[in-house]
Amino acid sequence: MIVSLHVRQFALFERIELELNKGMTVFTGETGAGKSILVDALGAVFGARANADWVRHGAEKAEVIAEIDSQDTRLLQLLKEQDIDADDGIIIRRVITAEGRSKAWVNGIPTAAGVLKQIGTICFDLHGQHEHQTLMQPEFQQQIIDARVEPTVKQAVQKAYTQLSEINKRLRDLHGNRDNALEKETWMREESERLLALDIEDGLEDKLETECEAGRNIEQVQQAAATALNLFDEQEVTVRNLLGEIIHQVESIAEHHPSLQEAYALLTQMDALASEVSPYLQEVLDSHVDAISLQQAEDRLADLRAAKRRHDTDENGLLILVNQWQEALSALDTASWDEEALLAQQKTLETAYQEAAKALHQARIQAADKLVQNLRPFLNQLGLKNMQLSASIEPRSDKNTWKTDGWDDIQLLAAANIGEPFKSLADTASGGELSRLVLALKGCGALENEPDTAIFDEVDVGIGGETGWCVGELLRNMGSERQVLVVSHLPQVAACAHHQVAIEKSVKDNRTRTNLTLLTNEQRTSEIARMLGGVNDESLSHAATMLKRGQT
Repeated sequence: MIVSLHVRQFALFERIELELNKGMTVFTGETGAGKSILVDALGAVFGARANADWVRHGAEKAEVIAEIDSQDTRLLQLLKEQDIDADDGIIIRRVITAEGRSKAWVNGIPTAAGVLKQIGTICFDLHGQHEHQTLMQPEFQQQIIDARVEPTVKQAVQKAYTQLSEINKRLRDLHGNRDNALEKETWMREESERLLALDIEDGLEDKLETECEAGRNIEQVQQAAATALNLFDEQEVTVRNLLGEIIHQVESIAEHHPSLQEAYALLTQMDALASEVSPYLQEVLDSHVDAISLQQAEDRLADLRAAKRRHDTDENGLLILVNQWQEALSALDTASWDEEALLAQQKTLETAYQEAAKALHQARIQAADKLVQNLRPFLNQLGLKNMQLSASIEPRSDKNTWKTDGWDDIQLLAAANIGEPFKSLADTASGGELSRLVLALKGCGALENEPDTAIFDEVDVGIGGETGWCVGELLRNMGSERQVLVVSHLPQVAACAHHQVAIEKSVKDNRTRTNLTLLTNEQRTSEIARMLGGVNDESLSHAATMLKRGQT
C-alpha cells in the first residue's frame, strides 16, 4: 500500500504531504479543484510517461515521492534483480523537468521509468481510464474465466503441452542433426578414416619428432654411443673401475668423518646409476633405422601436423572430433528408427493435448456462463441494467498456436443495450462503466491476486440514489482487503469511505494553489453537506444521517 505521498510543484500542487491509510479513502472537492491532478501524480510515481505540463508554471521541476509498504514476493524479487535493498521499506522518487525530461530513484538508486511501470503493475491498479485498465487486457480476461475452472482441468492441458513440446523439440533436433550430418557425411567419413589411420595418442607429435630426429642422425648417434660405451665400460681403465676404487678408498675410513660418510653414500648411488648406463648405450648400437621406416614416420608426423592445423586443435582435440563424427555417422544409421518412434509418441501426445484442450474449452464456456449470470445482479444494482455481457471463446486449429494454457482465444464482449451486437469492452463501455464493471467483478469474487492499492476515477459518473449506495458499499468492502483510493462527486460514495480527503483550490499572491486536507468526522459532515448542494441545517442533518449509514 501507499503509506505517504509528497508532491512538490506539480501542476496546481505547490507542496502536498499526505499520509494514507488502509481501507477506502475518498477524495472530494469542487469540479476543477485538482482531483485529476492527484491521479496524474500517482501515475507519475508509477512510471507514466513524463509530461512537461505537470511542472507548475514558473518552477524548474516537479517532484513526486511515494513511500510503499509491501511484502509482495514479486515486488521484492524485482527490486532484488535491480540490486535495490528493500529491508527498510520502499521509497520511490520521480522528478520531471520543465523540458519534459524525468529521472527516478527507488531507495536512492537511479531507476528507469520502465522499472517503475513494473512496480506499478504489481502495486498499483488505476481504474477509470482505458489505457490503465487491466480489465482491457485479453490475458486478464482469460484469468477471470480460468479462475472458475477446476485446477485439474488446466493442469491436464499444461502436462500434455509440456510432454508434446519435449517430443517436438527432440524431433526438431533429430531432423536438424540428421540434415547437418547428411550434408557432411562424405567429408566426415573421409576425415575420420584419415585421422584413425594416424593412430593418434596424446603426445604423439613429440614422440614422432624424436623418432625422426634419431633416424636422420643415426650414424652420429651410434658413433657417440660406441665411444661413450668404450670409455665407460670397455677400456682397460674404465669409469666403472675408477669409481669402484674411489668407493673402496672412502669406505675404509668413512667411519672417522661425517663428510666421508656423506661422500660414500653419494658414491654408492653413482655406482648404482652407472650400472644402468651401459644397456642404454648398447641399445643405441643395436638399433636399426631403415629408409622406409624413417619415411613412414616422417609422413605420419607431417599428416598429424596438417590435421592439427586443419582443425586448430591438439591430439586430444582430434580424438574428440573423431568420436563426435563417429557418433553422428552412427546416428544416421538409426535416425529412421528414432524418428518413427518419436512420430508415434507425437501423434499420441497430440491426441492427449486435443482431448485436454477440448475439456478446458468446455469448462471455460461453463465458467463464462456462470460468471455472466453472477454478474447480472451486481450490474443491475450499479446502474448497468441494459449492459449485456458475453464471452467469446474460440479454439485455434493451427498446431503452431497451441499454448500451455490451451488453444482458446478468449475475449469478454459487451452490448450497451439488449438486442445490440456484442463488441469488445473498449468499443462499448465508457470509463465509468468499466470501473463499475470491475466493482461488479469484485463483488461476485471474480478477481484474484489484485495489486495492494487501487484507485477509482469517474466510478460514480451517471449514477445516483441507491445505485450510489451500492457503489459505495462495494468500494468499502473492497477496502477491507486492499487500499482503495476513490475520486468521487457522489455523497453516497463519500459517506461509505473509511477516510475522506478534501481537495480545495485557493488563490494566494495571484497564484492558484490546490491543497489536500484529511477530514475529521465533523468536517466530513460539512463536506458531504456541500456535496448535497450547500451547507445548511437541513443538509448537515442529511449528511450526518448519510455518514452514519455509510459507516454502518
